[in-house]
Amino acid sequence: LYDQCREFLLQVQNLARERGHKCPTKVTNQVFR
Repeated sequence: LYDQCREFLLQVQNLARERGHKCPTKVTNQVFR
């Protein structure tokens, strides 16, 4: 389960990087709530 979360985080960071966002923390916070 933890591995899936980590992979998801990596994917989110990659998407944010592609879109030019440097702070995907808001998305991660919503996901982990």
